[in-house]
Amino acid sequence: MSISLVLNIALLGLSVLAGYTEMALDLLSRKNPDAIFCTIALLGTIGASFGTVAYSICGAGQQTLRRPSLGRFSIDWWHDPLQCLFLSCVFTGGLAVGAAFRLPGTSATGFCEFTFFLCLFLGLLIGQLGVYLVYRERITKT
Repeated sequence: MSISLVLNIALLGLSVLAGYTEMALDLLSRKNPDAIFCTIALLGTIGASFGTVAYSICGAGQQTLRRPSLGRFSIDWWHDPLQCLFLSCVFTGGLAVGAAFRLPGTSATGFCEFTFFLCLFLGLLIGQLGVYLVYRERITKT
């Protein structure tokens, strides 16, 4: 097992824990996520997905894009954007899962916080799938 795989799994576990922790009632009392904020987050993450890959191709001069893998860790958005998108999607999914564990017995603000995490995840997922469709001829195996 590679160190990158272990690191990615550990970070996924930490993101689930972070999502669970963020749903504590004392932390929720200082938050006010609403439908407009969630919509902006959803559309913003879709736009950011396309923007980072477009910059990687145009600005950084990437001719090919490496296919993402759970066994590789990268935080180089300009030279490995698909890997960064994949890991961001996985970790925000972990936030949503962690928040879902604390959903029973939470307040309306807690439900909105869960919805925000879900919008981040769905925005990154939709953006990632859209990027795969638009740039499929540039994607190579790692």
